[in-house]
Amino acid sequence: MVNDGLVLIGKFNNYLKEGTKFDEALIMAGQSRFRAILLTSITTIAGLGPLIFEKSRQAQFLIPMAISIAYGIAIATILTLIMLPLLLSVSNSVKVGIKWLKTGNDVTKEEVERALMEIEYEKESDDNDAEDAIKK
Repeated sequence: MVNDGLVLIGKFNNYLKEGTKFDEALIMAGQSRFRAILLTSITTIAGLGPLIFEKSRQAQFLIPMAISIAYGIAIATILTLIMLPLLLSVSNSVKVGIKWLKTGNDVTKEEVERALMEIEYEKESDDNDAEDAIKK
């Protein structure tokens, strides 16, 4: 489930780097990763099904663990698909508010995101490297 969250955020950052608006990138990332996240969770829970419903005496010690893992994966799936995008949106709103308080200027949702800050930093770094090469 950690990988699902990382992949969702990675896809979101890729959409931002391509120039998509913040809200659209968040929705598109959720839509593009929804099936993969859901199917991963369903297959894992289904794979635990035979152990959960096993009646043998040896399996009785493992059944509580299998149930815990299945419920944990189900809840983590909901958190990944619903809560993670909500938390990203709230986090962005907080960053926009803080930057607005610091600068007093209108701030877009995109300009406070790390993915786009990385691109600007790389451009500045490349420009400085080019200037240094010209000076030599």
